[in-house]
Amino acid sequence: MNIIKADQITVGCQLAEKDGFLWDVTEIVKETAKTITVKIHSDFSNYKEHWNSGAGLEKTFNKKSRMYAILA
Repeated sequence: MNIIKADQITVGCQLAEKDGFLWDVTEIVKETAKTITVKIHSDFSNYKEHWNSGAGLEKTFNKKSRMYAILA
């Protein structure tokens, strides 16, 4: 696991919460000079229908924010 800045987020990487729960980044929704908005899915959602349904959460990060991630 690495500490990254939010501007390093790419589709396929996994973002970690403090308790180690992982979120898979499945889409870059919007990107500006200061922020990045991504669509994330629970690492436990391994049903193909779920991944293709448009489900998931959108999360916006300041690009300077630091976080734990597993890079794709």
